[in-house]
Amino acid sequence: HAPNMQLWFLHNEARWLWVPTEGPIILFDYPACEFLSAHNPMIAEVRPTTNFTYFLAAERSEEQAKRFAAEIADLVRAAGGGNSRIAVDPIPATASNALLGEGLTLSDAMAVMEVARSIKGPDELLAMRCSVEACRVASRKMFEAMRPGMTEQQLWGLLWAEMFTRGGDWMECRLLSAGVRTNPWFQECSSHVMEEGDLVAFDTDMVGAYGMMTDISRTWICGDVQPDAQQRHVLELAREQVERNIDLLRPGVTFHELSHKAWKPPVDEYRHYSVLFHGVGQCDEWPSIPFPESWEAGGYDGVIQPGMVLTVESYVGAYVGGQGVKFENQVLVTEDGHENLSPWTLEADSFDVL
Repeated sequence: HAPNMQLWFLHNEARWLWVPTEGPIILFDYPACEFLSAHNPMIAEVRPTTNFTYFLAAERSEEQAKRFAAEIADLVRAAGGGNSRIAVDPIPATASNALLGEGLTLSDAMAVMEVARSIKGPDELLAMRCSVEACRVASRKMFEAMRPGMTEQQLWGLLWAEMFTRGGDWMECRLLSAGVRTNPWFQECSSHVMEEGDLVAFDTDMVGAYGMMTDISRTWICGDVQPDAQQRHVLELAREQVERNIDLLRPGVTFHELSHKAWKPPVDEYRHYSVLFHGVGQCDEWPSIPFPESWEAGGYDGVIQPGMVLTVESYVGAYVGGQGVKFENQVLVTEDGHENLSPWTLEADSFDVL
């Protein structure tokens, strides 16, 4: 783990990693930050970056991009054995044009990295368990603090604070909504005031401890009341979807089988989530497994393998109205089945570890 201003670098391409098929890994880090990764045994050398973004180079961007490309081309020639093909993360056109100008052939690194990251090793799983446990504690504190009169943002802020306290990095979305704002899903956290009897639904999307994601969703009821009949019905449907579909996860199952065998509430009566399952690691990752109705438009096949971690998704919100429910569990595929990494209850009025 070698963090450095992660969110800033997501929109300022000023830090990159050279990973050859064989040989030393070289980190190009922001100037004056070289010392930050001195502890990391995986990194053989740290060099300062040649910055080519418009913010950092302005009208000198093209000049700086050529310097950057020359540095990379030297590494390719030294390590490539005559092969000039490299896989590159998304970069500005100025930089990609400069690499092409050096005679390099570019391909998309995302496909390589997504598949490579899909199988978690022991260290990654240990880090993920730490992230999940930190999320569990933070979520429990949020559950205990929830009360009528709070705004969605006040409750969401507690999750952020508790996540940071336990070494987390950030949360990718602002998905917490209450009451009428739970249906349809994807309404972002707001100043809306929660009332007694509201369902409160959230999705953590948390890049937590050690940079590992915990992607858990729960729906609770606000106040000292029981869910009404409509709320109980959608809660039961969402719980059934998660529990039945978790049981499908095992080595050897294909993505197509998961899509077409998964249980779901009637799609003509209820809104559903965008996918049934998706991979998770350092963020939402490959694979993404859609509903069968969307398979022809965007589905792709593959095989579930031991070491994969996927989330099992459910959103249920009636088209005719009423409140909605979001549930999601994070699941490790083992040699002989699966392990629920997030074994706390899918109950609206309690928070217990199974």
